[in-house]
Amino acid sequence: MILVYTHKINPRVNYIFRHIFNNVLLISVKFTTKIEEFIAFDGAKFSYAPQSLANEFHIRSHDLLYQKGIKENDVKFGFWDEEPIFFEVPDSSIPFDIFAASFYLLTRYEEYLPFQLDVHARYNYKNSILTQHSLLNKPIIEIWSEKLKENLQERFPDLVFPKRAFHFEPLVDVSMATLFKHKNFLRFLFGGFDDLLHLKFRRFVLRHQVYFFGKKDPYDTFDRILQIKKKYKHPLTFFHLVSKYTVFDHNISIEKDAYRKEIKFLADYTDTGLLTSYYAMDDEKMLAKQINTLEQIIHKSVQKVRTHFNRLKIPKTYQLFNALEVKNDFSMGYNHKIGFRAGTSIPFYFYDIEDETETALRLHPVAISDIMLKYQYKLPVDKALEIMIDQGERIKQQDGHFYPAFHNFILSEVDDWQAWNKLYVETIKHFTNAKI
Repeated sequence: MILVYTHKINPRVNYIFRHIFNNVLLISVKFTTKIEEFIAFDGAKFSYAPQSLANEFHIRSHDLLYQKGIKENDVKFGFWDEEPIFFEVPDSSIPFDIFAASFYLLTRYEEYLPFQLDVHARYNYKNSILTQHSLLNKPIIEIWSEKLKENLQERFPDLVFPKRAFHFEPLVDVSMATLFKHKNFLRFLFGGFDDLLHLKFRRFVLRHQVYFFGKKDPYDTFDRILQIKKKYKHPLTFFHLVSKYTVFDHNISIEKDAYRKEIKFLADYTDTGLLTSYYAMDDEKMLAKQINTLEQIIHKSVQKVRTHFNRLKIPKTYQLFNALEVKNDFSMGYNHKIGFRAGTSIPFYFYDIEDETETALRLHPVAISDIMLKYQYKLPVDKALEIMIDQGERIKQQDGHFYPAFHNFILSEVDDWQAWNKLYVETIKHFTNAKI
C-alpha cells in the first residue's frame, strides 16, 4: 500500500489515482489530508500537492485535477529521459504531473474542446495531442506508470508491485452477415446488374448459386471462426448489427428467422455484443431499440457494444450507454489510424466531466482493425500481418490488453478478401503461442 498526502481529495483525484495504482500498477493507494498522519507513516508514501512538505518524494500537482468542467489549460510539453510528457511541472521528484496528463487522455478532455469534425462527424485523430507529438501508437500511460514505479521502488526498495497479465481477445464485427443470401430481391437484382456492369462474371455466377441453388454464402464464415476459437482456446466476442438498412448499414434484415437463429447459436458459444448502427451514436431511443432487439434474440442482457464506423460523440454516446446500463464499450479507437486514442491499452472507466462522476461503463481500447489495414493503409496481407503482430507485441511488452478487430468476411476468400484469412488465423496463432 502507498500513502498519498494531498491537500484536497475530489472525484478527479480519486478516479485517476485509483486507475494508475489499482488498474495499471495493481497496488492499493490510500489518501490523507493530515500532515501528521503522513509524517508518522513508515511505509511507501509521497505527497501530491502544489508544494512539498519537506524532503519527501513529491509530485507537484497541476491545477487540472482541482478544476471543474472544461477549461483551456496550458499543456506544457517536455521529456522524461527519452519519453515525451505533458503537464510539465517544476520542483517535483518526476518532471511532470503524471496524474493530470493521464486524466487528460483517459477522459478524452480534448474531445470536449472545440475541434473540426471529419466527414462522418467524428473527432479527427489529427486533432489529438498524441498525434501531434507522434505518440498515438504508444500505450504512453503504461510507459509513464512503469517509470513512476521504478522511481518509487528506488526511493522505497521494499515496495513490491504485482505483475499484470497480457490479455488477447479478437473481436468480430458482423456488419454484413451474408454477401448474397437473405437479401431482398431488389438488392439481389441491382447487385447482379452491378456485377455485369463491372465485368465481375464469377461474382455474378456465385450470386445466383447462393441465392437460388443453396450454395453456402461466402460471408457465412461463422463455423470456421468457431473452429479456430475451439482449436486455439482464445476468448472472442461477436458484435452484431441489428438495425434497419441505411446508406451506411448494409446488413441483412434482423427479421430473417435464419439470421436470428445464427445469432442465438453463436451466443451459446461466444460472448455477444451489439454493433450500434451509424445513426445511433446520439439517439437514445434508437440505441435502446437495438439493445432490446439483440437481448430478445440471445435471451440475456447485452453488456458489450461497439459503434459502427467508430462513431463516438463524447460524452453523449457514453452517457447514453451508461444510462442504458451497458457495462463495456469497445469503440475507443480510430477508424482511420492505428493507435491508442486514450493513450492506453488497459480498460478504464468512463469519467463524465459534465457531471464530474466516474461511471460504471468500462472502455476497452481497440487500436487496430482489418478494415483499417486493408482500406486505409492499403496494405497487402503479409505487410498487414507484420503490422498487426508488431502492434500486439507492443501491447504485450506492456502487459496490456490487445483487442484486434476483424470482420466475418475476412475469411470469405471472395473479391478483395482473397488470402486475407491469413491475417486472422496467423494473428490468433501468434498470440495464443501456437506453432506457426
